[in-house]
Formats: sequence, C-alpha cells, structure tokens
Amino acid sequence: MDSSNNAQVQPGNSNAKLERKVKILYVVILILVVAMAFMIFNTQKVANERNESFAQGVQLRGELDKVMEDYNDIRMENQDLVGQMSDKDSLIMANKKEIERLIARQADYNKIKKKLDLLRKITQEYVVRIDSLVTANKVLAEENTQLKEETTRARQENTQLKTELDEKISLASEFKAYDLTAVTVRVRADGKEVPTDRARRVTRINLDFTLSENKIVEPGQKTIYARISRPDGVVMSLSSDNQYSFVMNGDTLQYTIKQDIEYKNQAQEIKMHWDRLTTDNHAMAGQYAVILYMEGKEIGRTGFAIRD
Repeated sequence: MDSSNNAQVQPGNSNAKLERKVKILYVVILILVVAMAFMIFNTQKVANERNESFAQGVQLRGELDKVMEDYNDIRMENQDLVGQMSDKDSLIMANKKEIERLIARQADYNKIKKKLDLLRKITQEYVVRIDSLVTANKVLAEENTQLKEETTRARQENTQLKTELDEKISLASEFKAYDLTAVTVRVRADGKEVPTDRARRVTRINLDFTLSENKIVEPGQKTIYARISRPDGVVMSLSSDNQYSFVMNGDTLQYTIKQDIEYKNQAQEIKMHWDRLTTDNHAMAGQYAVILYMEGKEIGRTGFAIRD
C-alpha cells in the first residue's frame, strides 16, 4: 500500500520542480534582458553625449577660426602698423591658446563661449586701434606733403616732429596693474600674518601688483587709489568726507587706501594694505570688489571672498 502511494506522488513532485525551474529561468532571462536594455541605453546615452560634445567642439573651433581669420586679414592689410600692436597681439594669441586648450579638453560649453566673446571684443578693439593709427598716419602724411613746399629747416623740423610722434604712438599705453591679487589675513600679536578667509578672523587686506612701465609720462610722484567694496556695495573708507576722496572723470569717489609712489617710468612692484580699525565687529561675509585708480583712470581690478 505505501509503495503504491509513493509511486503515484513522485510524478507530481517532478512536475512541480520543473515548473519552479522554468519560472526561475524566466526570471533570470527577464533580469538579463532588463540589464542588457539598461546597458544599451547607457551606451547610447554616452555615445550621444560624445557626439554632442564633438559637434560643439567643431562649432566652437569654427567660430575660433573665423575670429582668427578676420584678425589675420587685418594684420596682412596693415603690415606697417603691426609693430605698434604687439601688446594686443600677445593678448589675442594668449586668449586663442586658452580657448584651444578648453576645446581640446571639452570644457564647459558656456565657458568657452564667454572666452570666444571676449576674444571677439579684443579683436574689435584691435581693428579700432588700427583704424586710429591709419587715420593718424594719413594726417601726418598730408602734413608732411604740405611741409615739403617750405624751407629746408621747416622740412627738417617736420621730420623730427614726425619721428617723435611715431615714437610716442608706438610707446603710448595706459598704466596697468598686472598680477593684481587681494589676500585676507589675520595679524597675530607678534606681527606675523596668517592667511584666512573667515569673517571673524580677518584683520588685514593685502594688495600686491606690478605697475606697468610707461616711457611717455613724466616721472615723479604718483598717487594710487584703491577702492574696496563690501558685498553690499558700500566702499570701505575711513570717512565719507572729502579727506578720503579723489576726482575721477569729474566725479568725486571715496577711496579705501591711497599710496604715493616715486614713479621712474619703469615697472615696479607695489604693495598696499588695509587694516581693520576695530575688532568689535566681524568683517561682512561675501564677495568683495577691488578697483585701482591712477592718473584719473582705472588701472586694474580683482576680487576676493570672505566666509562666515
């Protein structure tokens, strides 16, 4: 009796086991299909992103080539003036190399676009300056033609004046503050400076830069003004009266620091600093702006941040 029952139960057990195995197999296959679909989707996504990045790179490269083509055309048309544009040439080539580097490493598209816009602006200024020099040279040529009818002495004086003017055109440039940096520090009791960007610790702001060479201006005492603006736009100044102000294009501006220097027409390193007068209140957290002025013109700007 027992043997007969066991014989009848065994086929049912076998079928149940087979069904379970089939179900497991279906689940495994389904998992594999989903995994494959996910891999294909990711692969396609990566490929699309690469294609898009490549297309953007080609587009940006084309824009860069167009800007440089226009720039080179202007240079070819004005070979006699190229020597007077070396400062702009260096700036344009530096920006071109920076954009090429960003394109090569597939940097942020918007960042490269901004760099391209800056390069376009510089090349436009280049064209304007070339036009000014062309106009100046035409005027000089006309004057020289008229002076040819005068006496030998007049012609000699004109030649000397033209030579001096050409030298001034080639050398003329505004003052510039190169490599301008603003660093916040805490001055310890022993006088040692410790860099910090924490609002409660900052007691001094150091400004370091190189004042450019200028062979045209008269040497002698010059005054540099620094305006440091807090995150709320207020200029940091010891007072709002005229004692701490200067005139810029007819406007009276407050300054944070001023420094008198003896200028000898050569590049020189300049260091300026501002000390917090009281430790009762912490510095304001946020982004600060620094602008330098000299001889009635802005010569450089930078910024720094202070955190809570």
